[in-house]
Amino acid sequence: MEKRDLSKFVKIGVFFLGPFMLTFGVSFAFINLTIFGSKQQVVNAGNLDLVLDEDENNLYIENALPMYDEVGMIQEAFTFRITNKTSMDTAYVLKLEEITVGQPLAREDVKYGLTKNKETTIDFVSNIVDNVIDEGVILGNETIEYELRLWIRDTLEEESSIQGKSMMFKMSLRMSQTEERTYRETLLNGCDPILSENLVPVTIQDDGTVQKANIYEEWYNYEDKLWANAVVLLDKTKTYSEYEIIPEENIESYFVWIPRFKYQIFNDTVYTGLTAIENRVQEIKVEFENRNTQASNGTTTGSWLTHPAFTSIDTNGFWVGKFESGYKGASLTGDAQVNSSDSAKLQIKPNVYSWRSITVGNAFKVSYDYLRSDESHMMKNMEWGAVAYLQHSKYGSMKSVRNNNNTSYKTGYASVEEPTRGRNPDDISILGNQFGPSSDVTLSYNTEVSYLASTTGNISGIYDMSGGSWEYVMGYNIGANTIGGGSELTNIYGDFFTNSEWGKYYDKYLSINTTDYQAGLLGDATREMGPFGNEDNRIRTSWYNDFGLLVIPEQPWVIRGGHWLIGFESGIFSFTANLGGAESRNSFRVVLSP
Repeated sequence: MEKRDLSKFVKIGVFFLGPFMLTFGVSFAFINLTIFGSKQQVVNAGNLDLVLDEDENNLYIENALPMYDEVGMIQEAFTFRITNKTSMDTAYVLKLEEITVGQPLAREDVKYGLTKNKETTIDFVSNIVDNVIDEGVILGNETIEYELRLWIRDTLEEESSIQGKSMMFKMSLRMSQTEERTYRETLLNGCDPILSENLVPVTIQDDGTVQKANIYEEWYNYEDKLWANAVVLLDKTKTYSEYEIIPEENIESYFVWIPRFKYQIFNDTVYTGLTAIENRVQEIKVEFENRNTQASNGTTTGSWLTHPAFTSIDTNGFWVGKFESGYKGASLTGDAQVNSSDSAKLQIKPNVYSWRSITVGNAFKVSYDYLRSDESHMMKNMEWGAVAYLQHSKYGSMKSVRNNNNTSYKTGYASVEEPTRGRNPDDISILGNQFGPSSDVTLSYNTEVSYLASTTGNISGIYDMSGGSWEYVMGYNIGANTIGGGSELTNIYGDFFTNSEWGKYYDKYLSINTTDYQAGLLGDATREMGPFGNEDNRIRTSWYNDFGLLVIPEQPWVIRGGHWLIGFESGIFSFTANLGGAESRNSFRVVLSP
């Protein structure tokens, strides 16, 4: 496209854009470059406010033409400001994040001009690193004024490259004290916990005391195996100050943050049946990474793979229920055996009765409905695998997770003995599997012994991933004899297995026999736990002799973690198959991906 001297038509180009286009015979289709928000929107980030000033002229930047920088910079601007509400100097990061809608413009075709307190930067959108458009330190009680403009580069040659395309952005703001920001970026590479309005960041003392965290100080440290925790309040209108104790009676649910990571594949062997069990326990190499980092796609031992639990939903991490899901109001074991889809009855707490006798369908609906704004859903098999791999990295306990052997199915408990007694191979029942008594000595989650039942070996980790109840996860054999097995999912969501929109909520398998381990997926902690062998008429893995069978058409749903009754065969690497119906030994777990 021929360049034209537009400088003398500045006023026409800015205020009478339609006639301007017609006058100069420009055939490019109108382009919408949009920054969206709500009227006088205020985005809070701790002690800072990001105020987006909207009106019809400066929120929607419409009908953009290829233009020189000097013309682009005299367009009506989108204005906003950051205000520090305290006297404390604060580091901040301001991001311009693209939202995909329709067919996007190429970032290298779009330029921006950012004016900060009358000083201007002009560059291509494609040159913005990690979406950071500005960062620095804002002084106590200071306000920084911004103006933002967007336009198509004047050197554009082809009309087809912008026809029918658009670009939409949102502004986001993060803050921390300078020292804290340096600590976090070094540690987690930008995949810090995402805190929605439903989640209150907390620290948990060794005795179980919960305090609201000061997020401008070190409230987690994965290098020290201290994982980030948050709670959902029963009374969400109640606010707490930093360090204030949050009483247990106002906590509905506990969650733990799993940061996005890649791992070094440690076993790419394809197992097609049983061999001999070997001790294959080892450290799993893990590196944290941001979702803007190019994903690693390794497939062989020694190569790196961005864990699929994060790429399937494209997230910087997810929150996992700290305990097995419990049934609100249950005062006896049997009270928590309810096959319903009432999400109002969900609680995720220590020392409550695990919610059992529920179908996969109802468990999924309970999880899905719980906190929709935070993308709540029932835990996938791949998400279980991500937790298991982090647990066995340098950021976790790297030990066999102690069994929850509480015979009443109370959450957060742990056996005093190790290995926990369970199945007695000397007693053979009519089914060939007789279980002996589990240790009747069991302790709640806030004791030194019980910390061994946590993924971190301390109170900051995730509990009940070994023993307690078997846990249904969203892993499904797509060759099931009956669609959905016994889950009754299609009674609730008629198109669950036919509408691709549901696909991100479950992992798909296709195995004929329980020992078709080649059907396992990298990252889900199934086939990588081989080789597998038959010991005492039980199929076990090479990791802690945990129980290990894949899903089959007759039993298409994955269950994880084991049951208190099978003792040492339970474990975070344990897995087997189930029909998906309401069984008294099976529970479930909730994940948030805000």
